[in-house]
Amino acid sequence: MRVRKQVAAVFLCAFLSGAGPPFAQALDQHASGGGTYFVEPGIRSEFQFNESHVQCKIGHAVMPDGTTLQMYMASKGIDSVTIDSAAKTVVITGTMVSIVRLRFNSGEAATLTESVPFVLFGQDNGNPGAGQDFFSLTVLYADTPELDQFDLFGSPATFAGTVATGDIEVR
Repeated sequence: MRVRKQVAAVFLCAFLSGAGPPFAQALDQHASGGGTYFVEPGIRSEFQFNESHVQCKIGHAVMPDGTTLQMYMASKGIDSVTIDSAAKTVVITGTMVSIVRLRFNSGEAATLTESVPFVLFGQDNGNPGAGQDFFSLTVLYADTPELDQFDLFGSPATFAGTVATGDIEVR
C-alpha cells in the first residue's frame, strides 16, 4: 500500500508540474496485427506486430532459378511508434534481425543473418481486415562482397501487401 501511494504521489507531482496526465495518449491509442499477405503471387508471408514487437516470415518460397528460401525477421528493439487513430495507421521503427536460409539446386545451403533497421507501416481499412487492411515492412540491407540479403532483395527492400488473412487494429 505504501509503494502504491508513493507511485501515485510521483504521478500527481508530474501532472501538477505541467507534464500532463501520465500515459494519457498511450492509453487511448493501440495498434496490433497479425495474419498473412502475398509478397508476390505464390509467396505468402506471415506477420505479427504490436507496439513492442514486430515479426515477419516467409515459411517457404522457390526462386526463379529453383533455389528455395525461408526468411524470418524479428525486432530486437523498437525506436518509435506513431499511431494516427484518425487515419487508422501505424508506423513502427527499430532494428531487427533478418535471417534467410537458402538451399541451392546443387544441394548446398547458406544461412544469411543480418541486423537491419526497419520501418513497419500498417493500415486498418476495415473489419474484418482480410482483403482490406495493408501491411508493409521496409528494411535496409548492407551490400557486402559476400552473398548477402542485399543481393537477394536490394535495399531498401519492402515486403508489402493487402492482408489476405488476419486483421490490423488501430485505435
